[in-house]
Amino acid sequence: HADIRDVTLAAGVVSAMDAAWFAVLVLYVIQILHQRPGAYGLLLAIGALGGIVTGGLGARVSRRLGAQRSLLFAGLVMAATQAGLGLTSDAAVAAVMLFASSAAWALFNMTAVTMRQRRVPAELLGRVSSLYGTVTRGAEALGAIAGGVLAVAAGIRAPMLAGAVPLFAATVLLAWRHRARPGTDSANSAS
Repeated sequence: HADIRDVTLAAGVVSAMDAAWFAVLVLYVIQILHQRPGAYGLLLAIGALGGIVTGGLGARVSRRLGAQRSLLFAGLVMAATQAGLGLTSDAAVAAVMLFASSAAWALFNMTAVTMRQRRVPAELLGRVSSLYGTVTRGAEALGAIAGGVLAVAAGIRAPMLAGAVPLFAATVLLAWRHRARPGTDSANSAS
């Protein structure tokens, strides 16, 4: 199914790019933000709050926007926040970026999983979910390795800045390939 295939591939890009910068986040907090190591935990907690907030509001947002626009919005926010992290040296700005990034990731994930559960026949759902997990977890592992290599070669900011472009491109391509026709997207939204 074209929607499920494309969302799975986009989720792979999201997973790889997210893991690339997350692999060096503790170094970013210490070296770029000039914070003590304990600030890393605080920034993670702030980021987690973004996901929690979206967990409570995500279904309403996705119903209102529709599945495809929710994926587009979430992907664009992830790309922007990743670029924002790469460009800032301010801990408060980084905290806002982490909050927004986590919120966007949660919206993307909730929408993608709901689409998969609604569109895949019950007898194939296990296989399709396993493939989705293989793509996203495999991309995550490769992204973390690539993020470390890139950080060594080009600096701690490089995985964040480099990842924004593929996120943006994958999101726009996904939205373009699955442009909503009037009256068709509302049935595809998360609940």
